[in-house]
Amino acid sequence: MTTYLTRILEFKAGEVRDLKQRSPERLYREKVAELPPVRDFYGALRRAPESPINLIAEVKKASPSRGILVEDFHPLDIARRYAELGASAFSVLTDREFFQGSNDYLQLVASSCDIPVLRKDFIIDESQIFEARLIGADAILLIVAALEPAQLGEYLSLAHELGLAVLVEVHDEHELEHALEQGSRMIGVNNRDLRDFTFSLDTSLRLRPKMPSGIIAVAESGLKRSSDVMMMQEASFDAVLIGEGLLGEELQGFTWKRI
Repeated sequence: MTTYLTRILEFKAGEVRDLKQRSPERLYREKVAELPPVRDFYGALRRAPESPINLIAEVKKASPSRGILVEDFHPLDIARRYAELGASAFSVLTDREFFQGSNDYLQLVASSCDIPVLRKDFIIDESQIFEARLIGADAILLIVAALEPAQLGEYLSLAHELGLAVLVEVHDEHELEHALEQGSRMIGVNNRDLRDFTFSLDTSLRLRPKMPSGIIAVAESGLKRSSDVMMMQEASFDAVLIGEGLLGEELQGFTWKRI
């Protein structure tokens, strides 16, 4: 059955073939001494007891389900506005075909802001991890549904070798089990089903109690109201990742550190 995720991964495989021709691993080895230090993404998101939940603010132009979200798209202006709201980290879309993202957007935000930056993309090959470090990312996303268990473990190890934090994304108990088996330190629960793009906040509430202590827990997708954010805070999530919700009227003026 063809789903949103299978379509994206099939297209991504072609992009990866092109990327590998540019030898990002070789480029990384040549330039590693010149690269800026990686910022502490894990530290930025770990929530102390009694502290408010952290925000990963997503800089996002479009989505496959809703099309263009921001017509007059200026990623740095958006990032600066989110920083003023109290964001602890950024997520920047770099997928071109389905989200109209760009490596250039991430490079601009990462080089202009002090807040750590997550590369939001569909990573299916180690070449993309080397590329992430080259373009200035401090963290990457690994989606359990897009990888074999052995790949997940290998890519986690490689990312940490390069100094990158990893947000491992799960959607159900089976994926969560794989993420934990492979030693994930930060787990994001995607409330949106990547097969059909429907969402339910109950997904986060169901999976959070199944995570052991010490895991940095992130609730992703479908958070549109302050009450949604408070629900995730009460459920002991360390952070929420919000993209489209920050464009809505209720969360546009929400000041994060004053929850």
